[in-house]
Amino acid sequence: MAVKILIVDDNPNVLRLLNISLSKSGAAYEIIEAENGEMAFDLANKEKPDLIISDIMMPQMDGIELCWMIRENSEIPLVPFIFLTSFEDPETEIRGFRAGADEYLNKPIDRKDLLRRVEELLARTTNLKKMKNNSDIKKGFSGDLSELSIVELVQMLNLNKKSGVLNIKGEKKGKIYLKDGHLFAAETDNKNGEEAVYELVALTSGTFNFDLKDVQIEQNIKNSTMNVIMEACRIMDESRHDKKE
Repeated sequence: MAVKILIVDDNPNVLRLLNISLSKSGAAYEIIEAENGEMAFDLANKEKPDLIISDIMMPQMDGIELCWMIRENSEIPLVPFIFLTSFEDPETEIRGFRAGADEYLNKPIDRKDLLRRVEELLARTTNLKKMKNNSDIKKGFSGDLSELSIVELVQMLNLNKKSGVLNIKGEKKGKIYLKDGHLFAAETDNKNGEEAVYELVALTSGTFNFDLKDVQIEQNIKNSTMNVIMEACRIMDESRHDKKE
């Protein structure tokens, strides 16, 4: 079955260039087009694409609102989402990541970079689906943080209402506890609660394993799971900008 990619832009020339780039990649991509966010949201629920590439600035519904709607009110909340932007604006990038974006690409689009990002995100989705299927069969699962981020893991566990302990080993070691999919507690060597989560989600290398079990520990995370994830993404993105500067 061909991989479906939904491309969204109010500029027909950009849609055409994206379509050509993806169609001539050598991969069996089925391309679906939308010229605004409202149309894209309807198509996303109908066609259930495997990946979405969207402009930010659009009439009727902009890309950030579309991303938020996909994450919160669609049947495909974990679909990879790439933003296209014609300007560098840290505030807009932070808003986009907080809405749930996975990647940003600057216009004019570099074809090789586009195809590389698409392939990487689709590979991560494949790994995530394998984890999901395995977690329904076994008493947990394990993997590498270079293939799946902690944010992606928490989102998957949240959607599937899993209870257990996510053990993380990298430059930092820690545990994240979930009850019925909700962040319940977290700890590292020197931090607890939300601060421990923010420290752990920054890891891009290392290993993890999730044990399905009833959680018997005192709660130290008070904010909602979505708020913690959004704040973690904001902190990570600000850290990226600081390193660039």
